[in-house]
Amino acid sequence: MIRNVGSSVVTLMLFGLLMGCASDTDSEEVSEGAIEEGGELNVAYGVQPPSLDPHSVTDVSTRDISQHMFEPLVTLNSSLEVEPMLAESYEVNEDEETVTFYLREGIQFHNGDEMTSTDVIASMERWHEYSSQAQEYLDGTEYEALDDYTVVAHLEEYTTIDMFVFADMTQFAAIMPEEVITNAGTNLVDELIGTGPFQLEEWRQDQFIHFKKFEDYQSREEPADGLAGAKEPKVDDIYFHHVGDASTRVSGIQSGEYDIATAIPQDNAEMLEGNPDLHNELISSSYPALIFNKAEGIFTEQAARQAVNAAVDTEDMLLAAYGSEEFYINDHSLVQEEQEGWYSEAGRDVHATFDLELAEELLEESGYDGEEIVILASREVPDEYNMTIVLQQQLEAIGMNVNLQVSDRATVLDVRDDQEVWDITFSPFAFRPMPVQYLYLNSGYHGWTDSEELSQLTDDILYAGTPEDAHAYADEFHEVFWDYLPVLKPGNKIDIVSMRDGIEGYQHITGPILWNVSVND
Repeated sequence: MIRNVGSSVVTLMLFGLLMGCASDTDSEEVSEGAIEEGGELNVAYGVQPPSLDPHSVTDVSTRDISQHMFEPLVTLNSSLEVEPMLAESYEVNEDEETVTFYLREGIQFHNGDEMTSTDVIASMERWHEYSSQAQEYLDGTEYEALDDYTVVAHLEEYTTIDMFVFADMTQFAAIMPEEVITNAGTNLVDELIGTGPFQLEEWRQDQFIHFKKFEDYQSREEPADGLAGAKEPKVDDIYFHHVGDASTRVSGIQSGEYDIATAIPQDNAEMLEGNPDLHNELISSSYPALIFNKAEGIFTEQAARQAVNAAVDTEDMLLAAYGSEEFYINDHSLVQEEQEGWYSEAGRDVHATFDLELAEELLEESGYDGEEIVILASREVPDEYNMTIVLQQQLEAIGMNVNLQVSDRATVLDVRDDQEVWDITFSPFAFRPMPVQYLYLNSGYHGWTDSEELSQLTDDILYAGTPEDAHAYADEFHEVFWDYLPVLKPGNKIDIVSMRDGIEGYQHITGPILWNVSVND
């Protein structure tokens, strides 16, 4: 869902996940000669990524930035359908349980080397080592090179989700040179070489990440469609400026220091919209989730998680985070309402419980005895931090001993992998084509979900045969989710991106897409 505030026009795309338009001026109204190329694009981005290694890191900042220099074999179009990217095409043989990828020939890495099946196999095998989804759904997959441009993925069994996992953009299957992967060993990749439309020029910590146009980039010929199709690097340079302070992002977009500013505070939206040189876009593509540590501590007990759900007034949390109903949707479902077949009313009553007496009863049933509840938080993500403050108050109201540990975002991302040091943390999740795709449902992802019922329902969906058969499980999946509570979802977030009126070609699918963007004076 995207709304241009200036025109108050709301455009709904399939699944609500293509959030992007060039500007207030439709592309049909802009003559080809009016589109300028070259120059630089300055983006004020609120969070510095912990790494640009997309195999190893799940953080959205890593995905948003690294997707401009790395590419996968297959990706998603605006309708969340799987399309080839570095693969010229692919074939699925369900009987033999294989996927054959026919690679595009002559594709160059940023170091000038040609991409071949050797690089693809090394990349895919490394991705398997780190990706929670690959481990969960593609476990046992082996890759075989038939020649320099043909790779076969031998699956242990084929399911309806497999191609979506290959195409997923969280911890995405970026293709890198084999040498880079060998040199990295078990460490994070520090030779950041991909095939994408932009190549890394400089990363100045705490200041900016600078990409330069890859002059030898070879675009696909199909029309641009979400993350698929043609990629035309129209600017010479992109700077992702690390601007953690929201007021600095706001003043910078007003002064013209930045062309695009992400994560604009809701309080500033009306003021920026009144600037004739700017326009805002409201983007609904994700939701915050309160993640329970289900491996250690009190939240191994289902009753304790249910107590938190009963204690939480989601409306208070969402108002604290976003300030106005204009900037959130108080909704329980794991998908957006536009996702017909998967959207379900099941669980809405549980989501809206807010019963302090019931919360206290459930807490006593869980065996809670005053243990310290550690909540990890960072001020670098203001909406999550503000929700955490409200959550702390709500949990203390039912007798929980809460320790709010505030640190920088990088520390939170590092610490949350340790089962023994925290109980609750927040993280955003982009909406997915299928509700079984969320990382927090995987036992290897932090939170460490372990539910036989959810696992069985996941299998039922994966082996349903047709999408219609799979949709039959939507209600039951939501019911079991809200009973087990791997996470607590307060509602849907609506982000604000502000940009200069000279920006053309901007799109957004879970993150900003800048390769077809031009800067026009």
